[in-house]
Amino acid sequence: MSWLQYASTIGAIREGFIFNRVARSEGYLQADIIIIISETADSFLKKLMSLSYICEEYGSNSEDSDTDTVDHGTNKRPKLPTPDLSKVAVVPSDTHFDDPQLHGGRLRSFPHVRGNWATFVYVNYHHHTEAVLNLLKKIEEVVLTKVDTCHRCDDLHISLSKTFVLKYHLISTFSSSLQKVLSTVESFDIGFAAVKVYCNEDQSRTFLSLDVDPFSHKNLLNVSKKVDDVLTEFQLPTFYEDPSFHMSLLWTNGNKKSELDTIIDTLNDLLLQEIEKDLSTVLIDTINCKSGNKYFQYSLA
Repeated sequence: MSWLQYASTIGAIREGFIFNRVARSEGYLQADIIIIISETADSFLKKLMSLSYICEEYGSNSEDSDTDTVDHGTNKRPKLPTPDLSKVAVVPSDTHFDDPQLHGGRLRSFPHVRGNWATFVYVNYHHHTEAVLNLLKKIEEVVLTKVDTCHRCDDLHISLSKTFVLKYHLISTFSSSLQKVLSTVESFDIGFAAVKVYCNEDQSRTFLSLDVDPFSHKNLLNVSKKVDDVLTEFQLPTFYEDPSFHMSLLWTNGNKKSELDTIIDTLNDLLLQEIEKDLSTVLIDTINCKSGNKYFQYSLA
């Protein structure tokens, strides 16, 4: 059936519909009804014929059509040329540029990756602030006779794990597991026995630290093993096989262990003097965890 035949059929149906509706109404003559029907049907047919022309003109040229039954030759619209993007610079949205000069020349232990959070477990040391500052000033003066520059550690702490990568969606579950195992550990005292020099694994930094005494080492080792159990559960690297628990006071870039070892005796004398005055043992009743910019604290029994 052509569009014109289809339109005629629809118009006839519409005429019958209007006639029946109007014929039943009151206040109109039959002649008036015929005029109304004729005008309405005529207008309706004109609209359908216009629609038929549009469909025939453009419908077969559609790029989405499966068939092409009408060839209009020059009436086809030309396609726009594909834009040249060869000179457009593309930078990944998660690109991260690390500038060591923004943080004292320190280098990342591993590259920044979105969704990976640098995490470690530790004891936060916030005791004997005045005594520690006095010791720090004295040690710093001696250290600067051997190295050009050194920096004070921002947060005094004793590490109970290596720094490891934790996926963001695992942080909450990991923290809950830590809380569960640490809630059974009793509070304990820690004290310091000696000054010691350490280098990090890639030899990019040297630290001057205070080693804990043997009694404190035993208690910290017990906590570290609990933390290792959780790390193993999450298939993460555990702490060192024979860990040395210490609190770092100062750091400098590069491997300066040989230079600083020459002044260890002098530094140990300074430590002994402070221990005899104010730097006594302290009670540890909480363990901490830092993951990215998130901080967690767990109470001991």
